Amino acid sequence: MKKLKAHRLFYVLTLLGTLLLLLTGCGKSNKSSLQQIKERGTLRVGMVSANPPYESQVQKNGKTQMQGADVLLVKKIAKNLGVKYELKTMDLDGLLPALQAKKVDMLVTSMAPTPERQKAAKFTDTYYKSTNVLVVPKAKLAQYKNVNNFKHATIAVVNNSSQQPMIHKVFPKATTKDLSKVTDLALAVNNGKADAFCIDKPTATILLKKNPELTMTSWRHNDGSKGAAIALPKGTSDDLVNRLNEVIHQNKAQYSKWVDQYAQKGTN
Repeated sequence: MKKLKAHRLFYVLTLLGTLLLLLTGCGKSNKSSLQQIKERGTLRVGMVSANPPYESQVQKNGKTQMQGADVLLVKKIAKNLGVKYELKTMDLDGLLPALQAKKVDMLVTSMAPTPERQKAAKFTDTYYKSTNVLVVPKAKLAQYKNVNNFKHATIAVVNNSSQQPMIHKVFPKATTKDLSKVTDLALAVNNGKADAFCIDKPTATILLKKNPELTMTSWRHNDGSKGAAIALPKGTSDDLVNRLNEVIHQNKAQYSKWVDQYAQKGTN
């Protein structure tokens, strides 16, 4: 009788243990990041809406569309994975929170893997690297041939961009005017709210096409970052990272050409 009770107790405990394992595993997927995207059939990509020549909104046939070098890269990625793609645009400040909340599968928006960003996301290999410039009114170009005159200037930058900490480091006594959009940079200088703005050279080329009263100075600087890379949620499986790196290395040279083409074309 005691042996029978012991067997029953063992059976009940085993059953409870099995149920507990099933419950703790409920909701968790054993499928890799790549498998999940392929089964869904759609790649969800986050990027900013106004970041030419990398990505920007344009009107075509009465509809708002995205164009730019990053958009072309997304198309190459989607084709490689055999899925459709969906672009979700937002401000730069909202990109990493959206990625962490897994509202998007990745960020393709010329984002540099800075040490701070690497705490919040996993990054692929870099696919592009540019240099930074300072832009001022043409009427004040002679004044800023002397770089020392930027030491106490007000310099407009995009908030949370790689240029923001770079300017603080290079010109520690300067004041930065932190803006939410790339397109606001030229506006700030034109309206006298900033003496200059700092951005990468391809983007500056586009902004100057629409603001002929502004010009680049001779100042050039590397922000110290590795360059632009694709950001992924922490814990992304290696199969997806490897596939993305494959696409990056296949299109890295072409990407530079895309940037130049859109920089010369402008936002129209």
